[in-house]
Amino acid sequence: MTLQDTSILAIAEIGFYFPALLLSIIIVIRHGLNRELGWIFLCILALIRLIGNAEEIAANQNHSNGLFIAAAVCNGLGLGPLLLVTIGMLKRVNTAALENQAHGRRAGLLQQGNTTKFLNWGRLPLLVALVLGAVGSAKLYRSDQSEHSQGKTLARVGIILILLLFLGLVVVTAVLASYIFLRSSHVKVGERRILYAVVASIPFIAVRLIYSLLINFDTTSSTFTLQGGNIFVRAFMSVLEEWVTVILYLAAGLLAPPIAPAGAEALHGESSYELNKSEPVYAPQSQGYPSR
Repeated sequence: MTLQDTSILAIAEIGFYFPALLLSIIIVIRHGLNRELGWIFLCILALIRLIGNAEEIAANQNHSNGLFIAAAVCNGLGLGPLLLVTIGMLKRVNTAALENQAHGRRAGLLQQGNTTKFLNWGRLPLLVALVLGAVGSAKLYRSDQSEHSQGKTLARVGIILILLLFLGLVVVTAVLASYIFLRSSHVKVGERRILYAVVASIPFIAVRLIYSLLINFDTTSSTFTLQGGNIFVRAFMSVLEEWVTVILYLAAGLLAPPIAPAGAEALHGESSYELNKSEPVYAPQSQGYPSR
């Protein structure tokens, strides 16, 4: 991978994420800033990618180790915002499923609150993983061998935590899909569209995650390295996967109707859920849907 190649790829990413940032801002304005909804993390992802790729272009031109470190840290943060958006989207779908449960339609595992608990607490290990990954990526560029080794260990622990969280999200998605797809007539169109986007994104996020795992654990191949790796592999296993996932989530955010304020509070388990005032209001029971 030549410096010119990485700069071309960085320019392409800037060209993609600038309009993605504008669209994500529109979605956040439409749906609200509530972090439980997850849409704000689309904005954060776009900003991270714009800053990181600008730093990579500058690093290639100036051969600055500091800029290379900053770009590496930004490049390593892509999975975090994507999974945070996924959690927010699944929380909305989960709340809709709980509404159907309250109306007498059995929800299986949902009745035990397993999906709710996982989605409520899933952000914590993800944030830990992001911190470990950022610190580890920075240390990988240090000349000191002990710091380099420590950085590799931190990055590996971080990506393993992300892998475990992703596997949990796949299970939650499967549970919600099995419930909602079998009862599509009882679930609002907005929630179905959001779930379709999450289900469609799972394979792309999986490939993106596999790429990160290979970067961290494949020590024999020159294809999967932070510096000097194959640009086509990076483009098709990392960049393209993120683009497709972002497009799916942007489409879901634009097509799904916003939740009324009471519904946004319901994502915390504090109030009722509604999509608009003409629809019945659901007050979540304390059992299996704890307040935060």
